[in-house]
Amino acid sequence: MDWAHFLEVMLVDEHGARAKYKLASDLATDSRIKEIFEQLRYEEEVHVSILEKEIAALKKIAGEKQ
Repeated sequence: MDWAHFLEVMLVDEHGARAKYKLASDLATDSRIKEIFEQLRYEEEVHVSILEKEIAALKKIAGEKQ
């Protein structure tokens, strides 16, 4: 299995979740609910950063094996 590709698929999911939380935040009229969705969106951004770092690491490992 190509683990970098696997994580790239997961990255697409994270981008989708981030977009959904942004939409929910934009549509929320209650400031407390808006804050919840903004926090969830931020957490997805953290996940994106982590995945991008790990994808780069896996690609480097794969390149070293060739």
